[in-house]
Amino acid sequence: MYKNMFSNWFGIDERFVMHRYISTRWSVLVGVILMAIWVNYEYLVNDTLRIDLLIILLAMAVTKVGVMIYYHLAH
Repeated sequence: MYKNMFSNWFGIDERFVMHRYISTRWSVLVGVILMAIWVNYEYLVNDTLRIDLLIILLAMAVTKVGVMIYYHLAH
């Protein structure tokens, strides 16, 4: 009885975990695309190349590819 009541209040099932995973994946994808657009806009319109934005964009891309390679080799 208490276990069922506890799981109804605080339970996390697979659907919640998958929705969280999918939403995180989409938010990172949208963030990378927007940052790439912003870097190109700054370069083309204002003739400034912001190195800090390029470093952040590169870090995001390297992290994504590194994690994909790790999970491919680990599983």
